Amino acid sequence: MVKSTVRFPEPVVEEIESLVDDGQFESKSEFYRFSADYVLSRTLDDYEPETIDYEAIEAEVIPDAERELGGDRDADGPPFFESVAFVRKLALRGKFSDAEDFIDHQYVPGDRHAVLLEEILRLYREDTASDDRSPASEREGDPTTRNR
Repeated sequence: MVKSTVRFPEPVVEEIESLVDDGQFESKSEFYRFSADYVLSRTLDDYEPETIDYEAIEAEVIPDAERELGGDRDADGPPFFESVAFVRKLALRGKFSDAEDFIDHQYVPGDRHAVLLEEILRLYREDTASDDRSPASEREGDPTTRNR
């Protein structure tokens, strides 16, 4: 193995130490090796993790739903990306209350998907409000678009 020195912010190291203290990892080194292997395996198609007991650590530390792309297959609500498309369609048509109703009826309060959908809806609402406030002539004179 090659030894490499990496500097981390103190709060990051404290969180890692708490995971080691809780028994999630045997040592900080195991955490760092697993973390690097995990990111590489997610980023590179042909990468094979080399951490000892990688699969066992992954199964213990990362729930199945988070390991699968689009990990909401077993969720109670509709598939997330379909929900994003539907909320987007309603927002583009200015039907914000319909989009809110959809989110409220399809997801429980605090669900991570509901929070993201509400944030998407907020951004569309802000875009619509800013379009209503600034006349077209002001937007054409915007310095970010004038020099294109």
